[in-house]
Amino acid sequence: MIARLRLPRIQGLQPRPARAFCEVDQWSFDPRYTQGRCPICGWAPEGAATAPRWLAVANRLDWEMLGLLLLADVLVMLGLIVASATGLMPAHGASFGVPSAPGGVASGVRTH
Repeated sequence: MIARLRLPRIQGLQPRPARAFCEVDQWSFDPRYTQGRCPICGWAPEGAATAPRWLAVANRLDWEMLGLLLLADVLVMLGLIVASATGLMPAHGASFGVPSAPGGVASGVRTH
């Protein structure tokens, strides 16, 4: 029953043998982690993957721009937290731009 519930495998996603053997130096290596070449002599086996799938996907992303956007989001959120804590954010039902506490201070007037 469980075997019937599994999705069929896609032909392109099946793992290929990852090991290659260099005849010159008698060295077995995984070309995915050595840019597709023998780490000793530089021989490149035919049809060898140059990187694992996760590394190929990670290399396509622009990590600097992603980090910059994340930093901007965190700074805006931090600014909203500080504005809320100092009373600069409008209270429920108040208009924006007007201090939420009377007198323009973070807390109300203390009379005692």
